Amino acid sequence: MVEWLIDCMQRGIPMKYDITPGFYLTLPEKCGVYLYRDKDEHILYIGKAKNLKKRISTYFYNNKQHTSKTKRMIHAACSVELRFTASELEALLLEARLIRHYLPLYNRALRNYKAYPFIVLRTDQLYPYLEISRDTVIPGALYFGPYRKVHWLYPAVDALNSWLKLRRCEGALPSQSCLYADMRQCIAPCIHSSSYTRYNANVQKAIKVLECNPDMRAELERRRDESAAELRFEDAQQWQKLINLAQYNGQIKRSVARHHALVISADPEIGYIGLVIVHGRLIATLKEEHMVNTHAMLQQAYTLYEQVKGTLHAPTIEEVDEMLIIASWLEYHTDKLTVYPLDTSVSV
Repeated sequence: MVEWLIDCMQRGIPMKYDITPGFYLTLPEKCGVYLYRDKDEHILYIGKAKNLKKRISTYFYNNKQHTSKTKRMIHAACSVELRFTASELEALLLEARLIRHYLPLYNRALRNYKAYPFIVLRTDQLYPYLEISRDTVIPGALYFGPYRKVHWLYPAVDALNSWLKLRRCEGALPSQSCLYADMRQCIAPCIHSSSYTRYNANVQKAIKVLECNPDMRAELERRRDESAAELRFEDAQQWQKLINLAQYNGQIKRSVARHHALVISADPEIGYIGLVIVHGRLIATLKEEHMVNTHAMLQQAYTLYEQVKGTLHAPTIEEVDEMLIIASWLEYHTDKLTVYPLDTSVSV
């Protein structure tokens, strides 16, 4: 009980250690995030670890295995700051937030995060259209991504538009047709007011592609194979672009705005951790040293779910990134987790 109270107090209080010979031997074996700082207190690098003592120790022995970049970072570091978390997942999320905020010199992966685009389906419009955006997600629109390798993204969206004949014009419908309509590459709702049903049906197909719907993916693969068998290789290549798009978004389907669950993991060192996830976001971490039954933790989770389920705003790009982190973590640890849906009408 005393250790649990100390742990709770430490979680919100950063602890700083000067880098001296053997200092890492005194570090706590806790889960959390570490920040290396130079002599001027500038943050050089941010990382996370399930066991901070073990992770930081690796920087100071067997350093012949380190890259030249890591060696330069350690040479410049004068202190390390520790921030404790209740779970490995919390550490992952805190690491991402801190990197985005401080943009440390030696953290390359997330320094240019906002350069990564999303595919946005503008379902806030009567006749939705696809666009590629790097801005905060638009309320009422559906979003897919972020895409870290974008060289194939624009051709894939173009292939989706060409197949479904969705409009390319942005904003309100124009009063006259464009070149795409004249070439019959768009349903042209601007001049065919009776086309709403057909247009909306194609929008639903676009959603199925972007959400990696199994039936839609099977149809795309069938069309690709038929095109290849008939030696229409350019057509087969277009279908493959859509398959790649669907595959990439399979994970997003499971992570964004759909998950409402209590996820329980058992750790022999710290007991039972309950992660309360609502709309794909981690809103609370519950902890029990000994789990007699799950009723009490489930009751807490249901209460939290009812309090916040209707209050969450449309997610920002940063929050979508955290949703992806959560989804990846859940998928990687799926064999070690017990999942209790908080909304039985939504599959987890």
